[in-house]
Amino acid sequence: MVNRTEVPREIARRKYESQKHGHRVGHIEVWYTPDGEIDEPYELTLFSPKRGEWTVPMTGRDSMDSNPEFQMYWTRIPDFGIKEYDVLAHEDGWIARQVFGGTAIDGTSVTAHQVDFVTTDERCRVVRLEWYTDPNQWLRVWSVASGKPLAEVSELFDTHDGFKRLIADTIAGRERREVPTEPQAG
Repeated sequence: MVNRTEVPREIARRKYESQKHGHRVGHIEVWYTPDGEIDEPYELTLFSPKRGEWTVPMTGRDSMDSNPEFQMYWTRIPDFGIKEYDVLAHEDGWIARQVFGGTAIDGTSVTAHQVDFVTTDERCRVVRLEWYTDPNQWLRVWSVASGKPLAEVSELFDTHDGFKRLIADTIAGRERREVPTEPQAG
């Protein structure tokens, strides 16, 4: 018999340990199911106080890929990730407290707190994820990570898909800086 508390605890451990050590290996693991695989499509409901509730179809490993978000952080905060976390697992999911942080390439230190409420179904798949944060802490993280002024980041978040655009712009900027240039003829 599957221990209905241990499976959510293990999924939570995979999620938070991956976000804790991701900057060392360069990626974040998929964690929405007990084995990390999505064998058949299902719906994941997300909730944040700023955006409200919405649903995402889970159809494969890249359905809710957090790697672009973390690649954005690592652009200017190379050691960004969870610094500490606590998990309270129960039969239908878990509650977790996390402290994220890192040091930017210019020496700026950032910290942001988050609490997750996660619900799993009878197969222990994550079917609901709610997160609560201090918005001002996260705006500062996003400003430092993107190199954009705080006011500009805040305005982006008031638009549809602003966070996706911030991620894409930050990653594109990093990739432009990484492209080798031809030596200039003298």
